[in-house]
Amino acid sequence: MLHRGFFSHAAVLGEGTTDGALLEGCAERNGANLGAEGITFVDVTGRDDLLLSHAICSAMGIPCHVIFDGDAGLEERKRGSVRHLDRENRREKKEAAFEQQARKISGSNADLLGYLRESRSPWPATGSASVYTVCEDNLETNLGETWPSWGERKQQLIDEGEGVSDKNAATYREAARTADSDPPYVLQAMLENVRGMVR
Repeated sequence: MLHRGFFSHAAVLGEGTTDGALLEGCAERNGANLGAEGITFVDVTGRDDLLLSHAICSAMGIPCHVIFDGDAGLEERKRGSVRHLDRENRREKKEAAFEQQARKISGSNADLLGYLRESRSPWPATGSASVYTVCEDNLETNLGETWPSWGERKQQLIDEGEGVSDKNAATYREAARTADSDPPYVLQAMLENVRGMVR
């Protein structure tokens, strides 16, 4: 999928398709068409490929903006998923694996931010800068906390048979485009930062 970015004026790199769909929906509600502006979203299919994808695009002279999840709440959610296990030994092994995964994520966050010449925070706060946008935990948690009308619109689309549950790019995009209230500040800032790459 990275090759899609090679033919654009600027590329937005994300961990999955819903990041780009949300961005495009926010742009459309403001009357903007990112594709027409020469901005392409590239799903790099996971956080581990963000840095390499950015390096390749940058080497080709293509401005990039990275969208990623800090995953600050991932370990706690995973721990909650095994609290019901009877045998303490099994639970402890899983919890140790979750802790190791959290250490890997925190190192990955710091490495990515350091590569982008930003402060090497292992657990960055939600925000948007010229070269990246991050959610402290994950996109869905952030949307639930800061844009409840997006979630309500998403559910309405699903209930009416016009949307799909779980992570579905088309549903995310339409909910962002048609939610009752405006996007939260961080999404508006992300859109401005992304569009600023081609101005």
